[in-house]
Amino acid sequence: MATLLGKYLDKLGTKKSKVGELAKVKKPRLNDLCNKGTSKPSPEEFYRIIYIAIKLAGRQENEFNDSINEIFPDRPKTNLLAEFSHLPSDIQFLKKHTQKQSDVEDKIGMADGKISRLASEKVKDLLAVEIICFIEGMGLDLLSTFKEIYGEIKLDDLSS
Repeated sequence: MATLLGKYLDKLGTKKSKVGELAKVKKPRLNDLCNKGTSKPSPEEFYRIIYIAIKLAGRQENEFNDSINEIFPDRPKTNLLAEFSHLPSDIQFLKKHTQKQSDVEDKIGMADGKISRLASEKVKDLLAVEIICFIEGMGLDLLSTFKEIYGEIKLDDLSS
C-alpha cells in the first residue's frame, strides 16, 4: 500500500525512477519509502526527493512547505518558543538557543535522549519528521532551513 510520500509523488505525476536517480536514492530504497509504512525518510532523502519531484513536475518551490502537510499530517506541532514570549527580547534570544534537549525531544515527539545519541554518533537515524517538527517549532521556514542544512539543489544538478 502506498505511503503518504508515495501518494504525494503519484499526485505530482513525476517518474519515481527519475526522481530517485536525481535525488541519489537507490530504487529499492525509494520503493520502500513509497510503499512501506515502516520506512521513514532521513531529512536529506526527504528534501532531495520532494524538492526534485516538485521541480520535475514544473511546480513552484514554495510547494515544498505545503507538501509536508500532506506527507506528515499527524506530526506533532508545537511552538518551542511560546513559553518565553513574556520575557524581554534579549532573554528570549538566550532561551531560544539554550533549551533543554529533553524539553525539545518531548515537545517534538522524539525519543528520550535521542539528541545526545545523535550528537555522540551512537545513532544516525534522524528522521525527516523529527527535523521538520524542530524547524517548525523554532518558527523557521522549512525550505530555507533544509537548503541551509543540505545545500541548494540547483536546476543544473537535475540534468547531470
